[in-house]
Amino acid sequence: MKNIKISLLFVFITILFISCSDNKEIIKKEVVEEKIEIVKEEKETIKPENYFLFDDTRYQSKDNHISIIAVGDIMAHTINFDSARIESGYDFYPQFEYITDKISSKDFAVGNLETTLSGEDKRYSGRNMVFNAPDNLAESIKKAGFDILFTANNHSLDRRFYGLKRTIDILDGLGLKHTGTYKTLEDRDELLIVEKNNVKIAFLSYTYGTNGIPLPKEAPFSVNLIEENKMREDIKKARDLADFVVVGMHWGLEYYLNESVHQRRKAAIAFDEGADIVLGGHPHVLQPFEHFKMKDQSGRYKDKFIIYSMGNFISGQRTYPRAIGMYINFDIINNNGNKYINEVTVMPTYVEKKIKEGKLYMRILDMRKAIEDYEKNTLDITDALYNELIKYEKTFVNHLFSRVNIEPILNDNKEYIIYRK
Repeated sequence: MKNIKISLLFVFITILFISCSDNKEIIKKEVVEEKIEIVKEEKETIKPENYFLFDDTRYQSKDNHISIIAVGDIMAHTINFDSARIESGYDFYPQFEYITDKISSKDFAVGNLETTLSGEDKRYSGRNMVFNAPDNLAESIKKAGFDILFTANNHSLDRRFYGLKRTIDILDGLGLKHTGTYKTLEDRDELLIVEKNNVKIAFLSYTYGTNGIPLPKEAPFSVNLIEENKMREDIKKARDLADFVVVGMHWGLEYYLNESVHQRRKAAIAFDEGADIVLGGHPHVLQPFEHFKMKDQSGRYKDKFIIYSMGNFISGQRTYPRAIGMYINFDIINNNGNKYINEVTVMPTYVEKKIKEGKLYMRILDMRKAIEDYEKNTLDITDALYNELIKYEKTFVNHLFSRVNIEPILNDNKEYIIYRK
């Protein structure tokens, strides 16, 4: 009896301590309540001198190789409008042009469209938490090599249901696949699945909310919210139809460099139900990458991959570190029916802003490529920006790698290997 009293006293004191703690401290503890079996792999650190000892021949063939590249938030602030303005209207493509070769070199390229395309008559806007971009933004995204867009985010209803529907119409007209927002319930129930080399990949997209704007009464299905039951239902359906399930999550605390408890809990749900990859957006800064193995509802132990936030791919946010984004690439192998993720690579990006020929000019820079191009005298950036890129690359590569036991080593494509099977 005495032992029981002591135990109860300890629990009471513990609860009192937690309840009196600052909320931010609770967030930093990042405790996950779900009891899901996770198997951490002990991995040997890849040394630079050993990198070229890998046998690359098993996945160089185009016949069994599938690549997915993903980027973070594609936004259009007022400053992006100003940079894109031309005599006949707008041209956003120069903001993507420098990184187009990288995006278009992959089989499937996916990004998070964090604006509506509601039309000029609904007033273009890139500020005050209301976003409506010219249609040319989508045209430029397509031209840059993107194939798929996540559309569920806190700005999906900035121009209400009309803007949501028009955005979908513009994307459909350009042949850009999308997931996360819907015009009809039938569309909502049809999963986005792509296929290449006999490998099927399902894409899902969810958001924590819509900035307080209620879902339309006539279309409560129009935006995918992060709701456990519906997520589980969708992921299970996707797991049964596809070889891999990729989930885009619009979540987290803005400008925090590490994930919140909420992010970890929702990721645990997605992974438990069968998601293979979770791609995060919304914090507008980079958050770490993790890999682990766990037994999910399929009954199998599977590799799981998550990047909690990919930051801003293009935006007008200039305060450090919001001008820094990234891309992440997944190489998938189909080896006679044995389908697995063979390699994951990352690279930070930077949104440059300057005056060029008397006009505001912005563009996305692949950090490694920009550094090397400057050193070859083939890129027109300042000495100061070159030095900053060297510092930023080191800082944020280390940040992305902070949860994995592997040294940042470049592969032949000038991407940092963050996982290799």
